[in-house]
Amino acid sequence: MKQEPGIAGKLAHTFINSKLTPLFIAASLAIGIFAVAIIPREEEPQILVPMLDITTAMPGASPAEVEERVTLPIETLVHQISGVEYVYSTSAPDKAW
Repeated sequence: MKQEPGIAGKLAHTFINSKLTPLFIAASLAIGIFAVAIIPREEEPQILVPMLDITTAMPGASPAEVEERVTLPIETLVHQISGVEYVYSTSAPDKAW
């Protein structure tokens, strides 16, 4: 009992036997090479990502205490700087960042 090929099998058989398949492959390679050749690129692009990392230590303090006494006051001060859009912080035992 021989099974008939499905849609994918028929499509594959068509491309395997087609004389246009090498032409499609050559055209795809030519377009790819052309795209790589015309895309502008720099050796050392200047990407500006303004960022500030603040790490503080408060030995012996719980995360809640670090957040209340260190993290929140620093966040308030950082938000006052012009141009600051986002402030992310993490409080952990003995430290904040």
